[in-house]
Amino acid sequence: MRVGFSLDPRLELDPGDELALVKRGAELGYASAWTPAGPDAAAFDRCQRWHEAAGLPVGIAVVPAAGQPPGFYAEHARRVHEATGGNFIFGVGSGHMEQAAQGMQAYLGELRSLLPDGPPLYLAALGPRMLRLAGEQAAGVSLNWCSAEMVAWSRERVEAAAGQAGREAPVIAMYIRTCVDPDPDLARGTLGRAALVYALGPPAYRRHFERMGFAEELAAIERDRREPSAELLHASGAAGAPGEVRAQFEAIAAGGLDVAIVRVLSPRPGDPESVLRALEECRPSSP
Repeated sequence: MRVGFSLDPRLELDPGDELALVKRGAELGYASAWTPAGPDAAAFDRCQRWHEAAGLPVGIAVVPAAGQPPGFYAEHARRVHEATGGNFIFGVGSGHMEQAAQGMQAYLGELRSLLPDGPPLYLAALGPRMLRLAGEQAAGVSLNWCSAEMVAWSRERVEAAAGQAGREAPVIAMYIRTCVDPDPDLARGTLGRAALVYALGPPAYRRHFERMGFAEELAAIERDRREPSAELLHASGAAGAPGEVRAQFEAIAAGGLDVAIVRVLSPRPGDPESVLRALEECRPSSP
């Protein structure tokens, strides 16, 4: 298993601090640096800066397909692929596309036609139909908000679809939200709030958390305004004080990830030290 890290612009880091953290991530042995993206070119530019600063392979996971036509993303993906010497992974998700599996089949086909020699294409997938599509057509799968058990469930379906299509199974990658703070309750609260934005938000994510067994708890959270349980937090990511978090991260990754990505959360926007704590806590083990 390879371990990468992801820095989100919502961490509100100073640009100089952000580049210093990317370089530090490379020094700590991380295999790749990843960023989320909106429907614009900012994430592509960020990947190019990071590669130039640290020499790491870089990736976007994921751009929202509903936000731009394939040609827009293909143009920028080709640019970054060439600028990084092929060390770029391009992830795409449906965003708010209706009939996502059907729409993404056509979208992926057009992207591949525009990027025949470009970066490997990863597909964001949660449910059975998108996992099947990823197994049939994508070079990699970008999972999200999965427990170890859900990682294994997803991998089984991706590999079955790839086998039926007569192709090699895609790479299984996932963000694991990670928050490390001297105040463990603050760290867990940060993870819980981030999880509920998804679990109580878009219907596809609500169904995803319900598949993991949290339907009754989510209804209770909405009804009683209660905090998420320890079980929901452990299924969502890794959070706590220094020394408490690495084992949680590794337990989720052990569900069957090829690439586990430390998606850093911080309770203190603009604070590079809180980001560095997470990077140091989950640094890759020596071979």
